[in-house]
Amino acid sequence: MDRIGRLSKTFTAWHAPFLLLVAFLPFPTALIGASIGNPLAQTLFASTMAAMVFCEAVLKEIAGGTGPAAGDPAETRRHAGDSWAVGLWFVLSAGVAWVFPYAYVLWLLAPPVATYGGALISRLRTVPAGHPDPHDGDTPRT
Repeated sequence: MDRIGRLSKTFTAWHAPFLLLVAFLPFPTALIGASIGNPLAQTLFASTMAAMVFCEAVLKEIAGGTGPAAGDPAETRRHAGDSWAVGLWFVLSAGVAWVFPYAYVLWLLAPPVATYGGALISRLRTVPAGHPDPHDGDTPRT
């Protein structure tokens, strides 16, 4: 939020559910604290986190795409890719919780998922659909 220079109606509309999810987060956190091995508690927490991080990603996309960000829009979009990767990671952990009782351990990997998953998403954004990356295959790099 420190990089937002001005607000748009779309940005404000997405910020409201983000804040509601932030306000709701203590409830699934308390459930996890009471029974961390319960798959329903893990699923509720992971789903809440995924929804919150997806809202954050959309806010970053809006900020980087329409220009309310005061900084570099490309950097803001790169950070949005990090958020998309972490949100998908939490969705994955919500499903794994029903099979593996220690799925919450996956949450500890969120920072590297943001780094490497976000880099992958950024790379996929730069390669147009249907066009192979010119640096893949036998093409020598110059």
